[in-house]
Amino acid sequence: MARRWGKPKSVDWRGQPSSPTSFCIFPIKDEAFSPELKIFLVYNRADKGRNKPLDELLGFGARQGGIKKGKPAAYGMPGGGQNPEWLETTEGAAIREGGNESGIRVTRARLIPIPEKKNKALILDKKTDERTRPEIMYADGQQVHVELMPNEKLLLNPMNYYLADVDWFNSRVREFLVGLKNDLIAEGKCTAEDIAQFGISINTLAREELLALGVDEEEVGKKDEPEELCEIGGFALLPVSLLRWMWENKRFYLNPEEDRENPLEPTTYVYYSHVKRILEGLDIMGVA
Repeated sequence: MARRWGKPKSVDWRGQPSSPTSFCIFPIKDEAFSPELKIFLVYNRADKGRNKPLDELLGFGARQGGIKKGKPAAYGMPGGGQNPEWLETTEGAAIREGGNESGIRVTRARLIPIPEKKNKALILDKKTDERTRPEIMYADGQQVHVELMPNEKLLLNPMNYYLADVDWFNSRVREFLVGLKNDLIAEGKCTAEDIAQFGISINTLAREELLALGVDEEEVGKKDEPEELCEIGGFALLPVSLLRWMWENKRFYLNPEEDRENPLEPTTYVYYSHVKRILEGLDIMGVA
């Protein structure tokens, strides 16, 4: 006998549970790498249980529909969820998460007033909390009509983006990346011009290395925990001109040949949605 789910019911968004997320854009000006403005990104390891090709997640020439489970490994803005137990603001979450994930002290965070649909409404199974449908995008104050089945619930996920001022020149991460740049040039693996044009990145850092660079234990786990639980793998410092080229050409790999060989586990992908928000944020705030 077919299971009776009942009829869908319209939902009033007022009073619905909300789980805000805050991201930080780190604009960096450092002549040691190039005169151009650069953006600092964090490398996120893939969520466990992923079993779909990356192109299916991108939406460019991929089949649409279906539920996307887990994020791919990629470079993106540092950020995370607000902690309601601490009575934390979204700005406070941006400063905390930005600093914890990067190892770089955030001194100020300014909210970027993005006017378009940037927030997510998630429709979840009441029992399992798994998503039952694709996310619904909405702008601030412009919630849309949603109908839920009796087995479903709604979770609002406002997305907040901040332009961050950071203590870059006193950070261990900056010292590390300068050393990495010098080593790569000395070994003949690239030139100073290559780094100025394409940036510098690394995604093979172990937990102890990340902790030594100032990344918070909350983000990478304790030293006695399994290494595979570490969610961060490294950093990138990319010129804004490269990010604009990526968006214009819809190509989001730092090394396309490397990732083409292993599309299920990309290693040089940059989240396309983060590229979009970074460029929007810089333009809105008049930074670049």
